[in-house]
Amino acid sequence: MLDVAAPAPPATAVLKDTAPEPTTAHILRGLRLAVVAITLAVLCGLSLPMLLVHMDLYQPAWVQIAAFTAFVLIACGFGALAWLEITPGRWRWPLAVVVFLISIAATAAVPAPHLIGQAHWSFGPLGWLAVLLTLDLGARPLAALLVTHYVVTLVQLAVAGQTDRATLVGMAVQTVIVWGFQLAVGHAATLMRRIAVDAARVAEQEEKLRTDEAVAERLHAEQRLRYTALATTTAPLLAGLATGALNPEDERVRRSCALEAARMRRLFAEGDDVPDPLVHQLQACIDLVERNGITVSLAVRGERPVLSRRVRRALTEPVLAVLVATTRSARVTVAGWPDRVSVSVVSDMAPAELPTVECPGVATTTMEAEGRVWVEVTWRA
Repeated sequence: MLDVAAPAPPATAVLKDTAPEPTTAHILRGLRLAVVAITLAVLCGLSLPMLLVHMDLYQPAWVQIAAFTAFVLIACGFGALAWLEITPGRWRWPLAVVVFLISIAATAAVPAPHLIGQAHWSFGPLGWLAVLLTLDLGARPLAALLVTHYVVTLVQLAVAGQTDRATLVGMAVQTVIVWGFQLAVGHAATLMRRIAVDAARVAEQEEKLRTDEAVAERLHAEQRLRYTALATTTAPLLAGLATGALNPEDERVRRSCALEAARMRRLFAEGDDVPDPLVHQLQACIDLVERNGITVSLAVRGERPVLSRRVRRALTEPVLAVLVATTRSARVTVAGWPDRVSVSVVSDMAPAELPTVECPGVATTTMEAEGRVWVEVTWRA
């Protein structure tokens, strides 16, 4: 019978990932910040002087000032997103529409004879904003935005009547020069993203290998500890039975066999991954005793700290000896506090010698009255 008042916190050890996982966003962060710096350098170092020199040509001039300010603010916004390793997400396309509308307005305010020249300062910076918009998507979306920008500019040239051969050749040369840098950055981002994926895959495989090796070493160490525990107690008993040095009809021998059987059940239970190892190991031993017709009830009270295997063995060892010596019934109680844990048993056990527990912080108390024995094992932090 099991009476549980509050479960103990999980005591199973978890292997933590100690190696940082390389992600695409983290690897592309430096490139995104570099593109933001290039965009601001182009705006402030090239476009702003051209804007100020040709301020008297624009009709009206405030449109150019507003467009320039908007481009700077958008570039700074991309810088903040890059610093926080955040991508534009679903807002990139509405923002792309806004950028194109700003460029169209700025181009419309440039007099027709100056559309291909330094007065048309907004032609190059829009391409760098397009790079920022599509840096995590690859070169194809970037090329699509640049082609759209080129087509829109051609339409505006046609509307302004500037479709002569010299103008178109000048625009083509300017486009090739600017696009060469911008497409190169977009292609570099694609390559870096592939490298990031490969790096993440390799890191995952290496971490899995390290985890498998750690688990294998841990399992091997646990097996050696179990074998050592059996070799010091169970092996001599079996050897004595095999050689005839021990008489199986002797009550003390049978009791020793029952105690070793309970210890083996506890050892097997120690390998289980359960939320409450202490109660699980006690329950495994109680099940073995109950098969012999003994009635055992188990009560669990309070929240307990995580206990090491050595402490759990020290808490259960005297209780196992009492249970195997019980003649009719026993009651086991597990009580927990933040700084201590106690395991007690009340039994009508036959006279028997209890094992000595040697573990720091563990004390055993024994009382006998009216044919019943009360044993309490307490651990204090």
